[in-house]
Amino acid sequence: MDERKVPVILVIDDEPAIRLGIVIAIRRHGFQVIEAVDGRDGLQKAREFLPDVIISDVMMPPPDGFEMKKILNADPTSASIPFIFLTARSNQNDRITGIRDGADDYIAKPFVMEELLARLDGLLRRVSAERERGRAQMAEIAHQEMVKQRDEILQNFHHELRTPLMNIMTPLELAVNNKFSDPDMQSEFLRKALSNVDRLDSLVSDIIILSNADLGNLNSVRQRIDLDLHVLHPIYKRLEKYANKRLTFTHHIVNGGEVMAPRKEFTHSVVHLLDNAFKYSPENGKVHLEMITGPNGGVKIVVTDEGPGIPEEQLDRVFEKFYQISQGDTRAYEGLGVGLAIARAVFQHFGGSVHIVNGSAGCEVVAVYPDIRDEDVVYGR
Repeated sequence: MDERKVPVILVIDDEPAIRLGIVIAIRRHGFQVIEAVDGRDGLQKAREFLPDVIISDVMMPPPDGFEMKKILNADPTSASIPFIFLTARSNQNDRITGIRDGADDYIAKPFVMEELLARLDGLLRRVSAERERGRAQMAEIAHQEMVKQRDEILQNFHHELRTPLMNIMTPLELAVNNKFSDPDMQSEFLRKALSNVDRLDSLVSDIIILSNADLGNLNSVRQRIDLDLHVLHPIYKRLEKYANKRLTFTHHIVNGGEVMAPRKEFTHSVVHLLDNAFKYSPENGKVHLEMITGPNGGVKIVVTDEGPGIPEEQLDRVFEKFYQISQGDTRAYEGLGVGLAIARAVFQHFGGSVHIVNGSAGCEVVAVYPDIRDEDVVYGR
């Protein structure tokens, strides 16, 4: 039974006198009543009104009561409607058949109206209690899932922050205490420290952009993007992180027009798209970036890789924040799992889009950043 204040009861009986008596009694009892003259009429009205209870005769023009119950049970939207069967058959086999076919109660004709109303009240109370227990169980399951995901997020966030911090602090501490006897070794440690500063800065940027997106405060000022300096340079810098995979990265800029976008957010988004391609590509794999500039500050970005692709049922889920974390301790890749969520939020903020197309080998990410609109704020043009 749903949250309607007055229960709705569907009464189905092909005998007009019996049907009228039941309808009048139930209305006087304070409930809403819908009546149907046979099984076909009852099916139509059950699907249309989704009543709280159906009181149905068994023997009537087809479909009879038992068959109608089976038909309604096959439809998820009507399968949970409780049934009270009315029948002139009073033998035990008919009762067993009624219960086996899903009847919640079974009353033999002739019956006392007060008994029918009492059983109706009892059934409504029972159904209400069962659904309340179901809601409580679902709420508990949702709570446990939320706690689990929160714990996974916190655990992963702790790891993602602590690892670069330790990789920064350790070489700096050694350098300060002059414990390096080899200058080349000291330089190598400091380079690693600087690399982890970039990693830490990227994580902080993730959190800031996500927070701004959730609050509706994303930067809305479009400014000139130098594709070499602001896009390709940080991409090649990120590629160094995957040097051991010996990836081949190529890029192609089509049209060579000017791109206008919020610089930090746009660059961060595109780097995330390439980082995903680098991360999931196999050793010696190829990653290609194509940027097709528009006539007035827009750009279409296509990233292709030779990775394993994404299962069809997960193509939308990968854009959820922290989705990778839902894999728990078994996840094979580092990161917060927010790159695609950030890219989609930034591109959609200006009416653009980001979507994934699985290819015969690997996958293709297509991101569209529209040309400047009349309402856009533009700086430095």
